[in-house]
Amino acid sequence: MVGSSSTRDGRGKPLRVYQLDDGTGWTIYQIQNKLKSKWKNKDIALHIVRARVRKHTDPDKIFAKPIVTRPRTVPTQTEADRDREMMNLALRNI
Repeated sequence: MVGSSSTRDGRGKPLRVYQLDDGTGWTIYQIQNKLKSKWKNKDIALHIVRARVRKHTDPDKIFAKPIVTRPRTVPTQTEADRDREMMNLALRNI
C-alpha cells in the first residue's frame, strides 16, 4: 500500500501510517477528515490530530470530541468601558 495515493502527499512523498490499537492504519489527513465529518461545528487543525496520534493509540481517544479548538480571545470592550476610558483620558488632560 506504499504506492497508493492515500499514503502519499501532493509532492509524492510517503505519508506516515499510524497503527491504532484496533489494527487499522490511518494517516494524519485521514484522521483529520474523519474528525471533521464527525464534529462538523468544530474547527479541527492538523496540530490537534498530530498531538492526539502521538499521545494515544486508542481509537476512542483519538476520535473523541475536541474540547478547545481555538485559542482564547480577549473579551470584547463594552460601551461603558469605552465611556470610562474616554472620561479618564479627559480627566488626565485637564
